[in-house]
Amino acid sequence: MANLTIVANIQARAERIELVKAELQKLIEITRAEDGCIQYDLH
Repeated sequence: MANLTIVANIQARAERIELVKAELQKLIEITRAEDGCIQYDLH
């Protein structure tokens, strides 16, 4: 199996930063539960 690394830089308007952050945090547990997920970090 090949490894895949994805690095994304997400930019949000100042008034949407907290909304975007909250939505991205919802993805952590869901993504880590996917078959084959070795590591998922949000910085």
